[in-house]
Amino acid sequence: MSASEDKTLKVWDVETGDCVATLEGHSKDVDYVAVFPDGRRVVSGAEDSTLKVWEVETGECVATLEGHMDDVLCVAVFPDGLRVVSASVDKTLKVWDVATGTCVATLAGHSSWVWSVAVFPDGRRVVSGARDQTLKVWDVVTGECVATLEGHSHYVRCGARCTFVMICLRRRSIALRCFRTGGASFLVM
Repeated sequence: MSASEDKTLKVWDVETGDCVATLEGHSKDVDYVAVFPDGRRVVSGAEDSTLKVWEVETGECVATLEGHMDDVLCVAVFPDGLRVVSASVDKTLKVWDVATGTCVATLAGHSSWVWSVAVFPDGRRVVSGARDQTLKVWDVVTGECVATLEGHSHYVRCGARCTFVMICLRRRSIALRCFRTGGASFLVM
């Protein structure tokens, strides 16, 4: 699956290298795509401020999620496949109920664009990386920011795994930080 500035998503056969489907529906660049745990659906985020949920087999857009005020830069799917979370230039994250298409929580606290978001394996927390040079860990039940990790000199992108947060820095290095202590475990250049 790929997302593109040509406003489309493409489904690829990795064995043959052929594009087997092109999904169209966004009106601006598509910045991110994430696959649901069942592998049958994907969600895309785009610069038209929307998310779209797609059935991969049919190529049909089954839901359009609206509520961000600016570009959607990243999306992630919760482990249960019932919710997705999005990160936006509007400085917020939004948690969405996929079945109803409604925003069930808005997480606000970054002072600049939110570049990335990842869901912790327990589905109770998400981590966001932003242009404000911070990572924030959020409790999605309460909507509260439970930790702010600072110390970078440029914007950060993130991915979550257990109690560790992987941070991809713009200058082509990667740091692994422990969520419990905030300390750097190691840095890969």
